[in-house]
Amino acid sequence: MKSLRNLTNKISIGLSGLLAVPYGKQLEKFFSNIIEETPTVYDKAIDKFYNDTGIGSYLHRLFDNSHSPILMWEKVKNTLPDDSNFEELKNYFISMAKDLQTPMGIPLHNIEDKVSYDKLASTISEKFFIKKSWLYDLQTVNLLEVFSSTLGVVALFFGWKKKDKQEFAELCASLGLAGAVGANPILLIISIVSLAKSYTQNKNKNKFKTGTLKGFVGMGSFIMTASLFSSPLIGIIIGLAVAVSVKKSLKKMDYQEVYDWFKENISKYADTISNATGITYLYKKIKNFV
Repeated sequence: MKSLRNLTNKISIGLSGLLAVPYGKQLEKFFSNIIEETPTVYDKAIDKFYNDTGIGSYLHRLFDNSHSPILMWEKVKNTLPDDSNFEELKNYFISMAKDLQTPMGIPLHNIEDKVSYDKLASTISEKFFIKKSWLYDLQTVNLLEVFSSTLGVVALFFGWKKKDKQEFAELCASLGLAGAVGANPILLIISIVSLAKSYTQNKNKNKFKTGTLKGFVGMGSFIMTASLFSSPLIGIIIGLAVAVSVKKSLKKMDYQEVYDWFKENISKYADTISNATGITYLYKKIKNFV
């Protein structure tokens, strides 16, 4: 069981990390032709709004009231007046699978106000230098992300009652960072919930903080390093080498000093940040955490 758990952890972290680097999209495209994509009458009904208007371009699935799970079912159900419930259900899952296998995936909800969405995406890009596509990805999910999230659930499940809370916190932090950077909403939510669970139930808070820091720094060093190279192979190899080196160095680090520095600066600058951003609620939460 221990070897299976360790293998699951490594695969889950590795796949999540790969999806968080720029050429993760190439990996997603590899899975884009599993199912025959010839449009059926149901597919045409789902895509009718975009085909008629062209609104949304390649991002149209977020805005066309047709592609989120609930709205897609409504479109399929109303396509033909005399088909059976079985035919509707079968074609609903086939149509969803076709969209899931594409890198664009399916939206988890529909956005009514495209103008506001475009403004938000532009602001995020200009202020934080984050690609506009990140906001789209954060609100959608595709087949590989579902698979990655499923592995993440299994890995976290194996460690849910594990005595070594430091290792569990490290796993949560690694998957959470990968989910955030790679804009995998399912993995991000699961990791945050698990991280919160680990914090509330871990009596040794220093171990929790140590594990969390190791997870963030380890995954962060891999993502940042691998993203510097245009070649996937070179990026992954050097990224892994840097991550391993960083994690070895972390073993020699005095985490209490890092935590004390973090706590000191939060206390010193939190009021200024809060006044400038208006995020009082977040500021209070951070103060309570430290």
